[in-house]
Amino acid sequence: MLKGEMNVKSTVVELNEWMIKLPKKLEVFSEAAASNRPAPKKWSPKEIVGHLCDSAIHNLQRFINVQHKKTPLVLTPYKQDEWVELQHYQDTPMEEVVALWRSLNKQIASVLLHIPTEKHMYQFELKDGNFVSLEWLAKDYIAHLKHHIKQIDAQMPLGGKEDEKRT
Repeated sequence: MLKGEMNVKSTVVELNEWMIKLPKKLEVFSEAAASNRPAPKKWSPKEIVGHLCDSAIHNLQRFINVQHKKTPLVLTPYKQDEWVELQHYQDTPMEEVVALWRSLNKQIASVLLHIPTEKHMYQFELKDGNFVSLEWLAKDYIAHLKHHIKQIDAQMPLGGKEDEKRT
């Protein structure tokens, strides 16, 4: 097994683990707690998961496009706050947002597993002019996920489905 192949496969293994762990972690939230914004202009746990859905949508497209378009591909940013607002995650039951997140990530895992090893080093150009590989982008996708899971952890109820927050 080649180094790049192992790195992408280990990224997929980690993503598969999060597809089990994150929904279990979110079960402690009542719908009210999942909808609670910790401060104005800050996302609720439900909106954070929605943002992770939006991230999955954009990255799935990137993981597909890098395989058939001329590289390097330019990584275009998207308006995250607008996406979260326009997708109406705050008004959607948490169960549905989590199901969407899980479904999108199952597809990402499948796509990543089927990318030929020789394409793992295909390049993306960042807005600052630096270049990163598909392998790097897959690892960064997991790092981004973990960053937002820490935000969710900070908003977790203390005793199960109560609305009391950690301090």
